[in-house]
Amino acid sequence: MANTFQGHFPDEDAADDGWKGVAPAASFPANGYGLFDVAGNVWEWCSDWYRADAYTLVARAGGVARNPTGPDTSDDPSEPGALKRVHRGGSFLCSSSFCTRYLVGSRGRGEISTATNHLGFRCVRGDRK
Repeated sequence: MANTFQGHFPDEDAADDGWKGVAPAASFPANGYGLFDVAGNVWEWCSDWYRADAYTLVARAGGVARNPTGPDTSDDPSEPGALKRVHRGGSFLCSSSFCTRYLVGSRGRGEISTATNHLGFRCVRGDRK
């Protein structure tokens, strides 16, 4: 369950999920890991720098990465020199006819001074044992 665009994109959001535009945090039940809003609603800024070749670098370094910290630098070949961070999860503007990337693992990017109504933050809290 996620807040996504339903209806004729981009002019008519039918709000079949109960929301037109951004929904308040935790409007849908948590997933099996107890996490809210990791897909849909707003794209979420992550601390990782964006590099188009990030996954290739991980593979070259030895295959499986456990809790990777991300690359040390930003590099987007389509905009050399622009500092970009990773976006995750998709937004309420994703729809089945336009942007189907409203998935937990969806990865986008944005220049670090970007601001828009469908971009927020991914905040997590570690176990307090």
